[in-house]
Amino acid sequence: MAPTGQASRPRAVDPDEGSLRRWWAEIRQHDTHVGVLFILPFLVACLVFMVYPVVQVVRMSFYYRNPLRPDQWQFIGLDNFRAIFGDELFWDSFYQATIWTTSSIVLQALLGVAFALLLHYPLRGINVFRGLLLFPYIVPTAVIALMWSWIFNPEIGVLNHVLMTLGIIDENIYWFSTPNMAMGSTIALSVWKYTPFVVICVLAKLQTIPLELYDAARVDGAGPLRRFRDVTLPNLAEVLMVVVVFRTIWTFNKFEEIYLLTKGGPGTSTFNLAIYSFEQSIANLKLGVGAATGVVMTAMLLAGSILYLRVMRFGQED
Repeated sequence: MAPTGQASRPRAVDPDEGSLRRWWAEIRQHDTHVGVLFILPFLVACLVFMVYPVVQVVRMSFYYRNPLRPDQWQFIGLDNFRAIFGDELFWDSFYQATIWTTSSIVLQALLGVAFALLLHYPLRGINVFRGLLLFPYIVPTAVIALMWSWIFNPEIGVLNHVLMTLGIIDENIYWFSTPNMAMGSTIALSVWKYTPFVVICVLAKLQTIPLELYDAARVDGAGPLRRFRDVTLPNLAEVLMVVVVFRTIWTFNKFEEIYLLTKGGPGTSTFNLAIYSFEQSIANLKLGVGAATGVVMTAMLLAGSILYLRVMRFGQED
């Protein structure tokens, strides 16, 4: 309140404050602008932690860089790509990555659909099994690798002990001593850990399929296999397509499972491209070669994903 005898003066309005208020009022009138404000932090984080590192990797693939001298950058053009394409170990790693990825994805898809069908039945206590199914997926990878190293240990491992108790084998098996055994063990770990992801996605889709479709097929005389082929699989096609794409990308790029379990051995028999890139960058101090490997992996996955999606969509249209 103004003192007695003095007229109250109106508060001066800051032009910038008035403009800010008008700007905020206009934003509140448009839901699109409000949505942009909400996703702005994510966009900033995406640019900082995803786009910028990718750009730097692409840039580094055209340079020679010694990590012991971070300020030294030498442009060498396509020499890093020529080096990896001329390296026999790169192609061996690509072949092993293809075997590891294909085998893991096929087994994950088959087992994921089978377990999802079993867990779809409304049995008493089925939610407990659904919760337990998530256990392999939520356990840290380092813990799982240590567990499997102990399970496959040739001397004190549980697996050899169980097989010998059942009379299946007469002597201990050295699971990581041969290329085929080592690759099979890493594939088994991947399938055990990531099949729950497929189960969750497929189970969620199964619960949205109308029961009327099964009733109509049953009235037409379709048996369980026919109903699965004509009703279940067509409804699961889209979600399986997306799941296979995501699992292929994640499995092809996987590093920690194989490295912690076999370190790429015996020899280089379980090397994949992720381990190849790591070894070139860290062990051989060739950051440019490692970055070029990452760029090639990205191009392979992008081309393969586009081709797979086009083929699947073309097949669905037919």
